[in-house]
Amino acid sequence: MVEQSKKNGFSTAGLVLGIIGICTSFIPLINNLSFVIGAIAIIFGIVALIQKAGKGKIIVTIILGILSIIITLNSQKALSDSFNAISNDLDNALGSSTEEILANDADVIIGNFEVTNGEYLTETKLNVKVTNKTSETKSFNIQIEAISADGTRLASDYIYANNLTAGQSQNFETFNFVESDKIEEMKNATFKIVEISMY
Repeated sequence: MVEQSKKNGFSTAGLVLGIIGICTSFIPLINNLSFVIGAIAIIFGIVALIQKAGKGKIIVTIILGILSIIITLNSQKALSDSFNAISNDLDNALGSSTEEILANDADVIIGNFEVTNGEYLTETKLNVKVTNKTSETKSFNIQIEAISADGTRLASDYIYANNLTAGQSQNFETFNFVESDKIEEMKNATFKIVEISMY
């Protein structure tokens, strides 16, 4: 009689653990414990099966243990994937992946720096063409710097290309307001993209 209650004890304990494991396997962080509880439920179920206790309860115990482990692993993967997606979106929005955006998402063509001497005013501009290479509507913030031949930073300007549809291009004029004492250096400057963010 004592032996029989011991056999039933394993199957009952396993069943209870299986139920607890499956109920908590959906809750992030807590489901780390659900994985362990599910594993213990399976072990108790196997022990009860070897001891030939009631088969119905044992099968339910093992199934609940396996399900709690599977659900835990899947919910943790889903949580991890969503964190990765958020991290990538933040990198794109904060400009942390400039090279990746330029390689895959945006085509930025920098033209020549032009100077037009007027009667009263000297006008300057740098033409830049931005193309959205993605299949969705995107906006791009681009920082361009003018670097002198000796590597000195002369000036910087920004482009805000808002709501470009898939494949759409837009032309921009930058460096319209350059200090007169820097114009000659700007004619020979190298222009490069320092940072680009996408959202």
